[in-house]
Amino acid sequence: MNLKSLMFFLIGTFVPASAFAHVSERALILLLPTEFYIPAGIAVLILTILIAYLTPVSFITSLFLSYKFKVNIHNYISVKAIEDLKILISCISLIFLITLIIFGYIGSRDPLANPLSLFIWSVWFMVMPVIQIIFGNVWAFLNPWYGFGRLFFKNKILFKLDQNYSLVFSSVGFLLFSLFMLVDIAPDDPDRLANIVTIYLLVNFIFMKIFGVDWLKNGECFTSFYRLLSKLSWICIKEGKIYVGFFGSQLKDINTFPPMSVLFLSIILATLSFDGLNETFLWFKIINVNPLEFYGRSSVVLENSSGLIFFAILLFLIFSITIFLGHKFINEKVAFKNIIGINSIALLPIALAYHIAHYLTSFLVNIQYSYKVASDPLNNGMDLLNLGDFNVTTSFFNTIETVKLIWFIQAAAIVIGHVIAVLLAHSICEGYLKTKSSILISQFPISIFMIGYTFLGLWILSTPTVG
Repeated sequence: MNLKSLMFFLIGTFVPASAFAHVSERALILLLPTEFYIPAGIAVLILTILIAYLTPVSFITSLFLSYKFKVNIHNYISVKAIEDLKILISCISLIFLITLIIFGYIGSRDPLANPLSLFIWSVWFMVMPVIQIIFGNVWAFLNPWYGFGRLFFKNKILFKLDQNYSLVFSSVGFLLFSLFMLVDIAPDDPDRLANIVTIYLLVNFIFMKIFGVDWLKNGECFTSFYRLLSKLSWICIKEGKIYVGFFGSQLKDINTFPPMSVLFLSIILATLSFDGLNETFLWFKIINVNPLEFYGRSSVVLENSSGLIFFAILLFLIFSITIFLGHKFINEKVAFKNIIGINSIALLPIALAYHIAHYLTSFLVNIQYSYKVASDPLNNGMDLLNLGDFNVTTSFFNTIETVKLIWFIQAAAIVIGHVIAVLLAHSICEGYLKTKSSILISQFPISIFMIGYTFLGLWILSTPTVG
């Protein structure tokens, strides 16, 4: 089945209708039926916590065991060939990105008709995290900086980057990206976005020249994020062998993570939560803005900037306190700085769940625009994919059957993400705590945190929004 046939198969069953959407926000919002989904979701999470508490340690541990396929991929492709392939694909990715930047400058001013805006917000930003957790570290091949760095910078470095503090750079980078995405007055404007992408591309080349190619995995925020996500993938290739297991199985071989991981992941989770919270009537009440007199992003730049930063700091402090209190009253001695980083990995499934739930509706519409623009990248009447008279549709939001399905996927994503986070948190603690009682005590505060955050996620999806 070719791409055209696949697209028509996915959306052709619905009656076509014109649609308008914003590529960088939750443009289309379906309010969850609160009276059912919130109690049901929290009940499922509480049941999971009780099961984790009542079952033997070996049961949780067994979920995260990796299983090895008896296939040594080095029998078919050498290590050098894999490295050469990474460099080649990376260079192609760089050329593709530069081409998109050019389209950003010379293409349509309409974000929904410009390849750069649609690709960055509707394909790369929405799809790549899901690809990482399903198929493993695909970004290691698609990274646009890697190939250029290997070919021209080799292994030369001017300064060595301390890995224990490297995530400080990633944290700052992701926070700046979040401020641009959520606060900037027009993050999807092609010209504006082209400038930002160009600057970010060049800045990372400069840092890679200073700190070497290792800068990418230690300092570039998206490479750092995607590497962490790949640790949760059910597929892992290590030493030429393929491993398959439950999401998070790879963490069984990791005993420590940099302490700054908790700050980095708190910023990511805060971004995904705040993108939704900032549109609620509660937020407008907090910042004392009348929703009926709301004049757009430009009128709340300071409020939203402060809110995002405050929410990230608050989440960082709350999560750190829950981990500290959980280990304060156990009979085993553990160094807080040694365990806070590895425990923060439990935030990753929640972040991915929020990502799927919040952007699902936008993705369903914007991916259609992306397909249409791929056929006519300059918006001048070309039809490279032979689409003919292709209309973007939102008709699946008009039938109760498809709306219920979308509701279910959104709620299920939030709940399943927290369920995996609870199981993962238990499994992580089993790696360094010796007794069942210590594990149970350590998990009590974080279990309360998970319940509260589940409520917050489902509430954000169910509450009315401004504009």
